[in-house]
Amino acid sequence: MVDRPDRLDPIKKIGEEKMPGGPVPEKPTGSFESYMEKASQQPSKPTGTSPFELQQQQNQTLLTTPTFDSLLTQVKSAQSMLGDMNTHLNTKNLKLKSSQRYLLRNKLTDANSYLRAANTKMGAEAPSTPPSSGGGVIGKFLDYVSEGQANLATAQQQLMNLKEKGSNMNPADFLAIQLKLSHAQQEIQYASMLLANAVDALKTMFNIQL
Repeated sequence: MVDRPDRLDPIKKIGEEKMPGGPVPEKPTGSFESYMEKASQQPSKPTGTSPFELQQQQNQTLLTTPTFDSLLTQVKSAQSMLGDMNTHLNTKNLKLKSSQRYLLRNKLTDANSYLRAANTKMGAEAPSTPPSSGGGVIGKFLDYVSEGQANLATAQQQLMNLKEKGSNMNPADFLAIQLKLSHAQQEIQYASMLLANAVDALKTMFNIQL
């Protein structure tokens, strides 16, 4: 039996159709562009100093005329960062990824090379090799840090001696020493930041586990 036309359901307007479980959701207000604009306005959380920013900081240092005092300031800054690294390396249960070990080794090796070159330019004798901290990966990095501290101590003493004697170092030598110390600072700062991030990640993991 065929249904009569007058029994057909009335035509419904678009948007009034009902889906199983409820009505069709209303069209969201606002355009896609407005959502994208709001998202782009959300402030991003800083992730720390980037390698590019480190380079900018080094360039700003090189713009100043070097003096014995400014060189001593560079040395003390590098000593402080190596001291922080020594503390971080003694963190209990610290383990470094292979990529982190690779970067740390390269950065600290290069830093010590720059420091030795600076000492040679100042006429300082090479410091004796510090005693080994022991075996293992962490012990090796502690040796790099100890070597850096020894190089910096030699540089500090030599600069103080030259300053007390009133030595007239020519501008070219001043600039060469400043440049080598700046390169060493940059390598040490990068390594220090990398190690600090590794320690922070370890602490976060233990807090989550607790």
